[in-house]
Amino acid sequence: MSSKLIKSFLTGTLLTVGLAMASAGQAMAVTLNGTATVTADNHYGLFYGDKSGNSLNFVGRNELGSKGSEGAYNWSRPENWTFDVDSKDYLYMVVWDDKSVDEMWVGEFSFSNGSTLLSKATDWEFMISDNANPFSRTVPQAERDQGFLAAGDRFEGNVPKNGELAQEIQNGNWVNSFTRGNNVSGGGRPWGQIAGISANAEFLNTTTSGGPTRGTDQNNKYTIFRTRNTVGELVGVVEPASVPEPTSIISLLAFGAVGAGSFIKRKSKVA
Repeated sequence: MSSKLIKSFLTGTLLTVGLAMASAGQAMAVTLNGTATVTADNHYGLFYGDKSGNSLNFVGRNELGSKGSEGAYNWSRPENWTFDVDSKDYLYMVVWDDKSVDEMWVGEFSFSNGSTLLSKATDWEFMISDNANPFSRTVPQAERDQGFLAAGDRFEGNVPKNGELAQEIQNGNWVNSFTRGNNVSGGGRPWGQIAGISANAEFLNTTTSGGPTRGTDQNNKYTIFRTRNTVGELVGVVEPASVPEPTSIISLLAFGAVGAGSFIKRKSKVA
């Protein structure tokens, strides 16, 4: 058999494997650059990660006390954060209050594919924690979160740790979010309109207003909000098609080599 024909078979086999490997590369998860503009009454921690909570990534939080670094209250002005998120991840907002009336947040998320995700009840769900409100926990000075705390203001709690949050997320009773109105003047009392966030964003909250635990030590939990679907699903990023596993690629190589060998043998007998 001529060396030209042998070369042709080997080239075809390697091409098949190369195409499979290239497809495998294309199947890697899509990474999106995100910008978050968010605020909460009274406090929040922003995360992203998988649905089980086992791979949470912390993005940022707001002020450490009740006073804002800008504005009268810590929720008066939003913070801006940038992060890279896997299209298969979920967004999380961990929110707590000063054990009085509301746990509220509002936000807008923009992504590098040009899409925007808002705090809307249709896109978020929430659960109430089993663990205590961070406002109630004693935290030594050296272990406190870093951030703005006005002179004379009270420290109002650390963001709960990843291990605690994962346990809460996996055991939580997740229910549909509900809204207190859009981010417009008078739309979400008592917060008014938060500058820098879309007017179509909704104030999402849980509340004990008017209930027996309002302003008491019994109001001692925090809330975790999560997107109902992955970031990719919510902002229209289509996941790449599934491709063969590495073992399948090896099988393709073996099949190609065996096929080429058999054909060479047949050609030799004919010759």
